[in-house]
Amino acid sequence: MPRSARGRAALAGTAARARSAAARLARSSAPGGRGAGETRSARAGFARTLGPQPLAHEAATVTRILYGRLSEQDVAATEQLIRDTPGAWEHYFAGAERAHNHDLLLALGMWLGSELLSERTGLIRAEPPEDIHAMTRGAQNAAGGLYEANMVIDALTGAGADMSLIGAGLDFGCSSGRVVKPLAAAYPEIRWLGCDPNEPAVTWAREHLPGIEFFASGNLPPLALGDGALELVYAISIWSHFKPSRGELWLAEMQRLLAPGGYLVMTTHGPTSVAHYASIGQRSAAQSQEILDALYEQGWWYAAEFGTTGDWGVLDPEWGTAFVSPEWVLAQLCPAWRVLEYAPGRNQDNQDVYVLQRV
Repeated sequence: MPRSARGRAALAGTAARARSAAARLARSSAPGGRGAGETRSARAGFARTLGPQPLAHEAATVTRILYGRLSEQDVAATEQLIRDTPGAWEHYFAGAERAHNHDLLLALGMWLGSELLSERTGLIRAEPPEDIHAMTRGAQNAAGGLYEANMVIDALTGAGADMSLIGAGLDFGCSSGRVVKPLAAAYPEIRWLGCDPNEPAVTWAREHLPGIEFFASGNLPPLALGDGALELVYAISIWSHFKPSRGELWLAEMQRLLAPGGYLVMTTHGPTSVAHYASIGQRSAAQSQEILDALYEQGWWYAAEFGTTGDWGVLDPEWGTAFVSPEWVLAQLCPAWRVLEYAPGRNQDNQDVYVLQRV
């Protein structure tokens, strides 16, 4: 905060101009729903020169490991299975002679029930029913969350982690196990665990994804694990929902659970997310400006947006939608954590990715 009267006046003027701009944008929005009637130019005002950034190491490691277990004959057999399914090849590979998208080849092969593919890769063909929570469904996701699994391992590799030294890893907020499924197939030597407060999802995962230890967690720490029991925790779009004070409690719990030198990979909503949601019209210009102002002024914005019905039955007033600035995150982390990598917007051109190491 500027110490001089002139500095304070300048800052007050800047804030007033920002509020005036937000009011103008709000007036340009038609009533009736978030973002309804907004002009494209109003949404474009939140575009950032600094766009989403890649990880230091981008190698689709999990896909490479799983696909690498297939021989040329295995690939050809999987391709033929897809060709033999009316419309599948033309729809997904647009008439290409070979399937160059390895993620999609694995997913479609599993969707079509290839026992050969399952045997070679260790992947499991299992999709929860509609009444069980799952972030994605369908043919393109039958091999599990390969995008997120690749992101986690590539982030760790770029940060210098040696996967051969990981004894136990936890999917914190695993839902029905979509992301941990391909990780367990790629690294069967690691003890994989998954937890979530959504008990039906955890129960389904425990019954259909053998070899992974699933358990229900509470809304508040602690987890039923001993001190230093893990070398790795990852959490995809979990701290993007915690009220910041709740997020601080869970960060302390992660430090308890991780052995010294252990890793936490997590994603959050940050400034890139504001631009992302504004660009697709999911949040109004007025609310987007409100979030940006809060990030600048206090480092976070939170709203309990799930209402009285909760998030798939999970009722918790401190589980909603959270945006946090990198400055706020770093202030909470240091000096208890080392920040090994930060990639703004890397998760789906939206959420920021952090790789942390327990001191």
